[in-house]
Amino acid sequence: MKKSLLIALMITALLGVFAVSMVSAADAPGDGLEMKYPADGAKYAPIMFNHSTHAAQKCEDCHHKTAESKDMKCTTCHADTSKEGKKKADGYYQAFHSKAEQSCNGCHKTAKKGPTKCNDCHTKK
Repeated sequence: MKKSLLIALMITALLGVFAVSMVSAADAPGDGLEMKYPADGAKYAPIMFNHSTHAAQKCEDCHHKTAESKDMKCTTCHADTSKEGKKKADGYYQAFHSKAEQSCNGCHKTAKKGPTKCNDCHTKK
């Protein structure tokens, strides 16, 4: 009796873990997320981002401030689009191009996988 109860509890716990992870993944936006430069005068076309390509990553790998805000938009924290802002941690440019692993470029270079050159992502308008 105890053995069957223990097995039932273990199966229930495992199902719970899988259900939670599936619900979290379901919250991610679909593929074809258009990432546009938020300021006027962008010289490049928007970048198309596919979450399915990054399914092995945890949301927090890129959205590293989720404990502080549930708003997952990059511009929530990286709002500075000025020329000077390119070098600042809160600059929009740094969210994607810094050497830190939370940025697209930093992660791709560390993993030695994915686009790392300008024209790999950017196309002129």
